[in-house]
Amino acid sequence: MSSPATPPGGVPCIDADKAGEKGASVGGVRAGPFGAYLRQQRGGVAKLWVAQDPGKGPADALIRVEHVESGTIAYFVRDAAATATTVNDDGKPSGDTIYPGAILLPRDGHVRITISIGRASGCFAYTL
Repeated sequence: MSSPATPPGGVPCIDADKAGEKGASVGGVRAGPFGAYLRQQRGGVAKLWVAQDPGKGPADALIRVEHVESGTIAYFVRDAAATATTVNDDGKPSGDTIYPGAILLPRDGHVRITISIGRASGCFAYTL
């Protein structure tokens, strides 16, 4: 796994509190779900899928979760070989490839989830 890609102006970050239930996209990466679902986890293990913008080659995903108040940082790696293709409501493949899995979250506070997949990097700021 190579170190996270950082755009010249830094990693672009969005407020995921406003992302809705399905997810959000920034800096060439997508992640979700956010909204009430993630808040209901109340810390500990939480499901979080990440994805690369379509049309890019496979690459490992590096997820960095920072608890802003304490400065605690945890890293999670998703293997490119472990990606899954989502299906539409009719059961047919959508063509959207995600990296499914779980992360550990603090019980409350603010987190910054930075995701790097290949040359793409994005940050999702979220309040628990």
